[in-house]
Amino acid sequence: MKPGDLVRRKMYPDEVGLFMGLRTFGNTALNGDDYTCAEVMWFGKSAPNGDAISTVQHDLLEVISESR
Repeated sequence: MKPGDLVRRKMYPDEVGLFMGLRTFGNTALNGDDYTCAEVMWFGKSAPNGDAISTVQHDLLEVISESR
């Protein structure tokens, strides 16, 4: 997956969006591992907080059209 690819959720294939990139969150609690997820701008849907871009576990996505 690379920025600009069209992606969809594997469980909800009607939800299509634009992959923006990966984001890593540091885990400072109990020396845990960092967490990396995908940032996606979904078409016709906003994130629960109202933002245009939301985060989602990257292995729940599949590329449907690669950017050039």
